[in-house]
Amino acid sequence: MKNDIQTLKDIHFLVDQFYAAVQQDPFIGPIFNSRLTGRWEMHHKKLYRFWHTVLLRRPDYFGNPVPIHYNMNIGQSHFDHWLSLWIEIVDTHFEGEIAERAKFRGKTMANAFLAKIKRAR
Repeated sequence: MKNDIQTLKDIHFLVDQFYAAVQQDPFIGPIFNSRLTGRWEMHHKKLYRFWHTVLLRRPDYFGNPVPIHYNMNIGQSHFDHWLSLWIEIVDTHFEGEIAERAKFRGKTMANAFLAKIKRAR
């Protein structure tokens, strides 16, 4: 039986596992790698705080992550792929209420990001 996401350490593990997979992914990896090479550690630190706030409801992240994505050439297929990879990583390592929240929030955020990007264009 897998454990649920319960601590900041679990968030770190989830983010690290997910972005290790992203970096190797042939579809979305090049997009992330082209923007984050040499800056992955900084990106992870932001995402630790972001997911800590979203999943464990600890006010640790303040900001608007959407605008940085406006000038990227990404669309529905990229967000669908991101989400499928996110769900795969969550399911591989965790189960429980917070793990389900992680998958649900991943889906709602992917949809919201895409809608905002489309409006900005």
